[in-house]
Amino acid sequence: MPSANIKPWIPPLPSRKTDFDWAPLETLDLSLITGDDMDQVPESVVEQVGNAFCTTGFMYAVNHGLSYDQVLRQFSIAQHGFDQINDSEKNRCVADMLHAGSFVGYKPMGHWKINGVKDRIEQLNFGSQNFKAEDRKRYPAQIQPYVDEVREFARFNHDVILRKVLSVLSLVLKLPVHTLWDLSKDQESKGLDLLRFALYRPPPPEDDEAVDGVRLQGHTDFNTVSILWSQPITSLEVLMPDNIWRKVRHEPNAVVLNLGDAMHFISGGFFKPTIHRVVAPPEDQKHYNRLGVFYFALFNENVVLEPLMESDIVKKASQEHDFWSERHSRGLPAVTAGEWERMRVRAYGQGGQKKGSDGHDHEQIAGVNVTLYNSIQNVPKVARKIGGVNEHARARVIHATS
Repeated sequence: MPSANIKPWIPPLPSRKTDFDWAPLETLDLSLITGDDMDQVPESVVEQVGNAFCTTGFMYAVNHGLSYDQVLRQFSIAQHGFDQINDSEKNRCVADMLHAGSFVGYKPMGHWKINGVKDRIEQLNFGSQNFKAEDRKRYPAQIQPYVDEVREFARFNHDVILRKVLSVLSLVLKLPVHTLWDLSKDQESKGLDLLRFALYRPPPPEDDEAVDGVRLQGHTDFNTVSILWSQPITSLEVLMPDNIWRKVRHEPNAVVLNLGDAMHFISGGFFKPTIHRVVAPPEDQKHYNRLGVFYFALFNENVVLEPLMESDIVKKASQEHDFWSERHSRGLPAVTAGEWERMRVRAYGQGGQKKGSDGHDHEQIAGVNVTLYNSIQNVPKVARKIGGVNEHARARVIHATS
């Protein structure tokens, strides 16, 4: 039951503009994945998911099991948190991003920069290991009456949506259905999953002009599976296999799924880490705050991000990708899921990148070239680094799942 009455969140009006270049995304029906262990998966779903996550890297998912009212309740809690949190609580709860490499707590505006322009994004991040009573002090007092509801929602994201997706991805790799779940299932004792509320505030016009309307630079996520609860502001874009940014359409009570670096590594490069960004919305939505609810799933903290070589599909894909060659040359293993998350959190938006000949920003993290996308000019058709667009993946996955 809801712990207290708060102001309901009313979704912003959709844009009246209708001629967007929408990304043609597949829709996964989660109700088709059944069984006590989420192990009953139709072959057609395996093929559909495999194709999507090797090409566009984004999918809608529907029939997840929550009503729209239950989802809107989480947006209401998020709105309440950002509306009510005061400056002293913001300062007290700032996440230790630079030293601990952790998002848990409050992320203030201005921590990230694009070309010297500070971001206008606030976040409240709830760590999967930080719902215990002694950890709740990491969250603002104004949000603490609702932490039990947030935890219940986070568990649903993990135990239902994520588990179903991981079952399918395991089968795409022709591994036992529980393989990827076994690396992820102990999130409240061994994991680093995040339930995130995010508020994008409209920047001054001169800031938008300085960065060509980009509110969050093109990037890949750091984790395994990202679950974005769809909302009406038209700002999210995905870089498609033809190197064109396309808008992601809002679908009420749907989620948008994408994969991150950790899944890319462990699949030997077979699964694509989705390149996406957030840009200024159309003119009739520019005055809105953009409120988002996300669940970022990771493998358990100590899972080493070496390819799962028991999969013939991964073994073949890894012949084209040697992510950890620099570390192996020094006798070191690949980093763990926790290490990679912390390294990327510390580095992101801190100016450590350098402009490459392709026009994008690049930085080396644990010997891996990480790309941050500024434009679409001169993007290679096949890339071997994090965030690369692999045009051969669709053919590979059709063959693998047939």
